[in-house]
Amino acid sequence: VDITNRQSFINKKIIEALTKQREKTLLQQKEDHENLIHSIFPPAVGRDLIRQQSGKPLTISPSRRSFGLGHMSLGGSVAQMHQEVTILFTDIVGFTAMSQTVAPQQVME
Repeated sequence: VDITNRQSFINKKIIEALTKQREKTLLQQKEDHENLIHSIFPPAVGRDLIRQQSGKPLTISPSRRSFGLGHMSLGGSVAQMHQEVTILFTDIVGFTAMSQTVAPQQVME
């Protein structure tokens, strides 16, 4: 009985240590992921993307509404609205390959 109790205690400690290690690894991965998002996108867009991934709803803040600005989720995209401004980010099929084979001036034409 004493050996069984000791083995159970040891097993419990091993499981606790492995759980803590796994939680630490997951938190580090989450932090790395968020840092990557913040390094790519503007702060407001990065916050919205992280909030969207966490399942929290995106809202339009009252301060932005007064200036005609806001953020909203469009399916899998995050749109940021500004009064009288339109910016479209798109992926043009074959553009990267083409831009690597021609002069910069030809890319602009």
